[in-house]
Amino acid sequence: MVLDNKTYVPTLAIRASEMNGLEFLPGATKERMTPCILLAPWANALTLQKAVDRVEKAFRHQHYLLDIDRDYEFSNLESGPQQELVALLNPANAFENWCRFVEDHEWVLPCVQTRGQSAAEIRRQIERFQGAGRSYCMRIFMGRVPSNISDVVAAFAASGAADYSIILEGGWTQDPLSLASWFDGMIGGHLQVIDATVPIVLSCTSMPKMYSDYDRGVYKVPFSNRQLIDQIRLRRSNRARIIYGDWGSTRPREPGGFATRPLDRVDYPTGDAWYIARNKDDAWDFRLAAQAILASGEWEGDLDIWGEEMIENTAISPALGIDTPQKNVASRVNIHLHRQAFFGTGDLGSLNLDEDWQD
Repeated sequence: MVLDNKTYVPTLAIRASEMNGLEFLPGATKERMTPCILLAPWANALTLQKAVDRVEKAFRHQHYLLDIDRDYEFSNLESGPQQELVALLNPANAFENWCRFVEDHEWVLPCVQTRGQSAAEIRRQIERFQGAGRSYCMRIFMGRVPSNISDVVAAFAASGAADYSIILEGGWTQDPLSLASWFDGMIGGHLQVIDATVPIVLSCTSMPKMYSDYDRGVYKVPFSNRQLIDQIRLRRSNRARIIYGDWGSTRPREPGGFATRPLDRVDYPTGDAWYIARNKDDAWDFRLAAQAILASGEWEGDLDIWGEEMIENTAISPALGIDTPQKNVASRVNIHLHRQAFFGTGDLGSLNLDEDWQD
């Protein structure tokens, strides 16, 4: 069964922080999740294949969902990987280029590309994936619901098999609970004809975009994604499988980026909040931020995973752990993914992870 025994579907961009956070998870954690990876060129690579190689190094010999990262900003169309990505976006012949790409990569579970396609063209794509022995996915992004949504749903419903999943993607929001009506409306509206055994992933993120308000201490930033899921499950009790999704404590790509290097800080995820240690004082550094996290009443330190080890080492010396903003994000992603994969299973510190850690 599609996503069988999976409790978590995080959406991850192909960026160093996300891939490092994913790679250094215990094997037992990875077995509980199927990430949805957003395909884009790997930085400074000569081919798009390098991006796939990085994903499959991080999530070795396991299937993962793959969609095209439509938030990726093309900056140099003379670049080989960017040209390859443009080719995958070509809708000609029922997204022939995308279908071939998927068929060439055995661990990929593809998101069907539906923009501008008729129901018949979408069915052709689905049949290609079925012929290759792959389960596949309908991914609908809030704010980008396709104008041909009726054709999309008709094509999936007509497949005659429950060999696919659906991701309803809310993207970034200040308040996950504000998305409840959209998720509920999609499930009870357009998706009502979909077989009730088809798993539906509900995903969004509220990771802060700005940190200027966090100063001189450790700040709690709660997130309500789990409450959102509980609400929808109660409203749609006939749906057998509603699965938790989020962005692994990151956000969708945004235009531009930071003009200057962010101030040193350390982030520590718990089951329903992020704790952010940040101070605008010139003397503040990663070491002091890590020490503040360890001294807070929220630090547990018994997960026996790479992300917690990074914070502990940073409290001794940043040279041993977090010494760049990117490493802070990787550590945060690692802890967040682990906690969400095992959410609700009891004492995470008592888990037998059955493997030694290597940095």
